[in-house]
Amino acid sequence: MMHTHQTRYLQMTWIVALILALLLLWMLLTGRSPSSACCAEPETTSSGLNSIAETPFSFVSTSSQFSVEGNDKDVSWLSKTEALKAWLAGGLDWQLKGDAKQVTLTGTVESEATKQAKTEELNALLGEGVAVVNALMVPSPAVVMPVAPEVAKLYFDTGKSNLPEQASTTLEPTIEWLISHPESKAIISGFHDARGSRENNQKLAKARAQASMDELTAAGIEASRIEMRKPIETEGSGNEEEARRVEI
Repeated sequence: MMHTHQTRYLQMTWIVALILALLLLWMLLTGRSPSSACCAEPETTSSGLNSIAETPFSFVSTSSQFSVEGNDKDVSWLSKTEALKAWLAGGLDWQLKGDAKQVTLTGTVESEATKQAKTEELNALLGEGVAVVNALMVPSPAVVMPVAPEVAKLYFDTGKSNLPEQASTTLEPTIEWLISHPESKAIISGFHDARGSRENNQKLAKARAQASMDELTAAGIEASRIEMRKPIETEGSGNEEEARRVEI
């Protein structure tokens, strides 16, 4: 009986030893050995410092904010941060970004001349060794639509078709417009009142319109660019000369 107990004891001892050996082997293979847990040297922060030192310098600046990343110890112009922000305040939307050797300026500016001037100013501010890329945008000029002159009105004497003395002065803006805008046309309308013979009134209105047309052609306006409208009967507007007019 005593021999049996001794044999079982030896068997259990070997089983425990085998389990411990397997556990130790597993810890060694997975790097979880007792030595790594208790004896490893603590990590230092030098790796973090080295990482910052090795990160290239870069920055972004507006008139109100200046942000930096990376190692800035060798950036000679960094002491001018406040002056740079004040300079950027000269534009509504200016922004400057880049690194120690090259910067890019973005935003808008009113003219190419001003854009060139800003490049020179920024070069002077940052000093030598810094390349300035001026990407300021110059807006396209607003399209100004030409406006034709007001309708020219010639007032004739009663029963007359010869041009009034001030006709040349009155027609001058219209003639200048027609000359400078060869695609445009002139429309001539003669007016008459209801008094007297309708036939005679229409003939008189037509003669006045023809005299006005002759004035235009004499100034160099081609007849093909002049449209003659049928005489119009009118009561005027309380002024009799309104019924003796030609509109161009």
